[in-house]
Amino acid sequence: MSTHRPVSTAPHLDMEHEIAELRAEIAYLRARLAQNPNSDMKDGEWPTEITYGQQMRSLTQFAGISKDREAIGRTSEHHELPQPTRDQAQLEADFIRWGYCLVVDAMTPSQVDALVERLLDQSEAERTAGVAHVTHEGTTQFVPNLLPKGQVFRDLAALDEHTAAGAPLLETLLCKILGNDFYLATAHGSIVHQGGGIQELHQDQGFVPLPHPPYPLYSLVIWALSPFSLEEGATYVLPGSHRAPDGANLVHADTDFVEFAKGKLLALDMPVGSCAILDSRLLHAGGERTAPGMRLASRILYCRGMMRQQENLIACTDPIVDQLSPKLKRLIGYYSHYSLGMIEGNRIDPAKPKVPIGELSMSRPEEFEQDFDFRHTKFAEELAQDDWNVWVDYRGPNEE
Repeated sequence: MSTHRPVSTAPHLDMEHEIAELRAEIAYLRARLAQNPNSDMKDGEWPTEITYGQQMRSLTQFAGISKDREAIGRTSEHHELPQPTRDQAQLEADFIRWGYCLVVDAMTPSQVDALVERLLDQSEAERTAGVAHVTHEGTTQFVPNLLPKGQVFRDLAALDEHTAAGAPLLETLLCKILGNDFYLATAHGSIVHQGGGIQELHQDQGFVPLPHPPYPLYSLVIWALSPFSLEEGATYVLPGSHRAPDGANLVHADTDFVEFAKGKLLALDMPVGSCAILDSRLLHAGGERTAPGMRLASRILYCRGMMRQQENLIACTDPIVDQLSPKLKRLIGYYSHYSLGMIEGNRIDPAKPKVPIGELSMSRPEEFEQDFDFRHTKFAEELAQDDWNVWVDYRGPNEE
């Protein structure tokens, strides 16, 4: 028998949802009472076919839910939800209860300015150079792989106090969430203009087969480089969707995903200079910006130390990479699995670039004509297929 609790801990938006969840709770408790605690697994009927590789994932179960703009509320309208704070005890309690917490004044105004200046310069340079990731008909830009694109980005990912005043507090919290030896999983920037930003509802560990372990495998930090609100394109969250009070996961193989999330999404209100720390099981999505101007953020994902290969095979095989078969390249991690293993945001045909996209600036236009490997990828070709996408300079397969 499943031991999950089919009850959301998200705030109730109306009596109908509350009654439905109370009925589910009663059904759950009755089933537990009917369970025979003395049953012996040895007496059961054992399966004979291995199906571990076919487990269900939550990646594509929420299509369309986040597009219902009229159903999106605001976290600021629910006073029981996390408020921006620097109190560690409160941050921990918020993270456990709601699946996220908000750190106020995580960056000083001058630190925000430095990050914004570098992000805007890099993003404009990538558009001019024809290597930008632009979607939503030009209203949204994704700036992947921040580490080679500026020292300020490297310092932010490393949780350096000189770049983010609240970094020591964040590092303490991440150690408690993921363990002391956590890893950097990805670091990117995002720029959302009016009309852009909409994204499907998902879990950041949605590629992990269900059921998930009773703890997060990843944790996402969203740095607010501009204000977050419903109109300004804030991230949508489903508070409390990560776990039940007893620790059981709420997203499981027999979840009615549409009913589970419908009417419970809230736009994450937070001031500029703050950051949100998310449990990777929390359901969330990119929010649509309806106001003029743009929303700026950096999203940095960290993971448990166990979420990696035992041997660093890409580093070990670097001198002989041209001698490896496509199959062996896949086995050691040169290709992607869902969004894991991307290079420059490329999930289709990632490979170690000979000419990577590094730190670009509008003050150095001579760098834009480098023959970046990105220009020759199938991923670039796919981006360039949209007639409006003038920001991708696809040059076809590299003949070398």
